[in-house]
Amino acid sequence: MRLKLFMCGLLLTTSLNSYADKIVVGVDAWAPFRFINGDTISGIDHELWKRIGQALDVKVEYFQCPWKRCLKLMQDGLIDAMSGLAYREERATYITYTTPHYYTCSTQLYVRKSYGHTVKDHSDLYGMKVGMVSGSAYYEAFDNDTKITKMPVAQESILPELLIKERIDTFIGTDCQVDYELKANGQNQYIEKSSFKPGNVVKLYVGISSKSAWLEKLDALNAVLRKVVGANFEAAPFG
Repeated sequence: MRLKLFMCGLLLTTSLNSYADKIVVGVDAWAPFRFINGDTISGIDHELWKRIGQALDVKVEYFQCPWKRCLKLMQDGLIDAMSGLAYREERATYITYTTPHYYTCSTQLYVRKSYGHTVKDHSDLYGMKVGMVSGSAYYEAFDNDTKITKMPVAQESILPELLIKERIDTFIGTDCQVDYELKANGQNQYIEKSSFKPGNVVKLYVGISSKSAWLEKLDALNAVLRKVVGANFEAAPFG
């Protein structure tokens, strides 16, 4: 099955490079930005891609993959684009970021109820098991700190349950996604944000693989994004 999906990805990208009549977008589940129900994709990012597709008169085709795998496919040029990307210099070696960003979040650390005081500073993470999504970037001090015991998982939705079951001590995530999911699943009665706030702003971008033929349409993509963001996209009632 994986081989079949991989070959489909190759065929889709080959078709794009030949005709540029579709754009292949890597997606994973990340509510409220990306809901996946079988082959159906919905959520904030779907609304964004729908507007991009309509404006450029191009078919948007989704390719499902875990986040870290999607990044590798971008690096290899086997998919054309991703959304929900935070800017990181190491990614910029193989991803061209569009401008402007289309959404703004912040990084937060989450703990079990009444344990918010246990993480008051970055150094409090030492000795803790910290859940995170494999391949994700959060804030520079955390990303580069090899002394923290990091417990990577494939999907962010796994982390709250691990915390509730005390398999991890805390987890790190972006508030615009985690807050939504905790409330939707009724887990906010068991989990709260820590006292420590990294204080960084996480801007979410659309990125194009540097090996994609869609780089030739970068100016057009940026123009569409300026129009979408200018229409107050972030405040729209999606998800």
